[in-house]
Amino acid sequence: LNIPMTAAALGTELSLETFDGLQEIDVKAGTQSGEIITLRGLGVTHLRGYGRGDLMVHLQVETPAKLDAAQEDLLRQLAKLRGEQFTEGKLAVSGGVFAKLRDRFGNL
Repeated sequence: LNIPMTAAALGTELSLETFDGLQEIDVKAGTQSGEIITLRGLGVTHLRGYGRGDLMVHLQVETPAKLDAAQEDLLRQLAKLRGEQFTEGKLAVSGGVFAKLRDRFGNL
C-alpha cells in the first residue's frame, strides 16, 4: 500500500478494501517504508476450511520526485530544524556502520 511521506511522518488513518469490506488502518507517526501492518483473521480461508489467515499490509512510503519551489523550501526548512546538514546533492552522514559499531563497543 503506497502512502505519502507526509502521512508516514505525521500518522494517519486509512480505509482499505478487504474481503470483509472496508477496514480502518492506523498508520502511526514515523512509519518507515517497508513496515507491515497485520490484520488478524482477515486473510484467506485455511486449506482445511476452518479459520482464516492474516492479511499483511506492506507499506511503501512515496517520496516526491518533483517539488515546486515552495515545497522544496519547506523541506529545506524542515531539514534545518532537524539539524540535517547537506549541501546540494550531498548529505553529511555521521559515520557508517563500522563507525557506529566502534562508537557502541569502543576500541576493543
